[in-house]
Amino acid sequence: MAAWTLDELARRDRFGDRIHFWLAAAVCFMLPVNGGWAGFLLGPLVAWGALRTLCWRRYLPAGPACVLLPATAWIGLLAISLTWSPDPRQEWHQLWSQRWLVAIPLLWPLMDRWRWLLLFTLAGCLGQTTVQTVEGIMEWSNPQGRRISGFETHPRTVAVWSAGVIVGLVGFHLSGFLHRRRWLLGCIPPLLAIVLSGSRGALFALAIGLPVVVGVLGVRRLLTARGLASMVAAILVAGTSLVVFHDRIMPQFERAVESVTSITTDGQATDIRLLWWRSALRQWDNHPLLGYGLGGTAEALRSDPELTADQRVSKSHLSVAVFNQPHSVYLQILLEGGLVGVGTFALLLFAIFRVAWRNSLHHPLGAIAIGGLVIWMTTATFDAWHTRSQPLAFLWFTALFAAFDPGWLTRDSKKNAAEDERPDQTSALSKSTPTDGR
Repeated sequence: MAAWTLDELARRDRFGDRIHFWLAAAVCFMLPVNGGWAGFLLGPLVAWGALRTLCWRRYLPAGPACVLLPATAWIGLLAISLTWSPDPRQEWHQLWSQRWLVAIPLLWPLMDRWRWLLLFTLAGCLGQTTVQTVEGIMEWSNPQGRRISGFETHPRTVAVWSAGVIVGLVGFHLSGFLHRRRWLLGCIPPLLAIVLSGSRGALFALAIGLPVVVGVLGVRRLLTARGLASMVAAILVAGTSLVVFHDRIMPQFERAVESVTSITTDGQATDIRLLWWRSALRQWDNHPLLGYGLGGTAEALRSDPELTADQRVSKSHLSVAVFNQPHSVYLQILLEGGLVGVGTFALLLFAIFRVAWRNSLHHPLGAIAIGGLVIWMTTATFDAWHTRSQPLAFLWFTALFAAFDPGWLTRDSKKNAAEDERPDQTSALSKSTPTDGR
């Protein structure tokens, strides 16, 4: 009985496979660079990937259905909540930003070359973060000047990708996939870019994500003997960056500590995000089950008189008291989707973690995917990532690699082997007769 793998299917359709691969590689490269440019390339990838999937549907592995099903449920709930949104036409962009979910089924047929996909992603991240570092050096004399954003319009949307690359490089080296320590030099530009962008959330996420990856690799017995030396090197790089860029890092953390101290000791909040969070919790109680609907955050904050009263302790923030998102994925989902929305989203995150944990038993990519998920979940605490396509694409990218199991490619192809032996079921992209396996 023939057992087809993705590599064998690629050889049967060399022309179509090469177009598919290079379109996917271009998207992976552009995602950490600029979300708009990557979105421009997504259209051709969707068209060609859909054509190939249709033609090869009898032979392709089933794919990560355990991730796609809860993700589809989550996006379906968003679409339904749009019906009671205050302004459905205005808030359609939140639903449109979820389009990057298609990256999972589109990239899945290329997962026999997952190393190349990650390599193009790494190249894009290094290009973006190198530009940010150069901008930071040029702005060295004015550390409080303009935001260091590189090719992006907002400096912190790329920070989650930078943190994910750092976790990936360290995790791959600890697991033995990257034997040469010079690969760790690739952590320097992303780390500097995170510092220059002023993303406290990304730095905090790194402090959590790296120990999580090390812990998962240790539990799964995937750590190599070089692990200790690699971790020491990473700590030295991080420590050096903190010393060099302390004038950029420390003021931000000092302001954060001051805000938390004022709200715990005096009961007054001076940070605008803390004010939004407190208002979101107050307003959620008005619609606890289904929330205000997609995009209802602005309406909820506008109808909260206590938010304006809180602003008296921080008059400089009075003009932005009402905003369309509270700078927290979880609070915005709670406010706009209620308990049903939070439960559905929690199910999605749990599904990604569960499949990554299961696959980490056989492959270190599962452990690294867990680290990437931790990075996204941590940074999502401080920003509305589920409404921005570029950081949201990182979540689906992580879900794709979390679901990767080399054994699936063989097992799923065996299910289609019987159909493949029938001569009248050749693909529309190729009329060649299948051979008897490898």
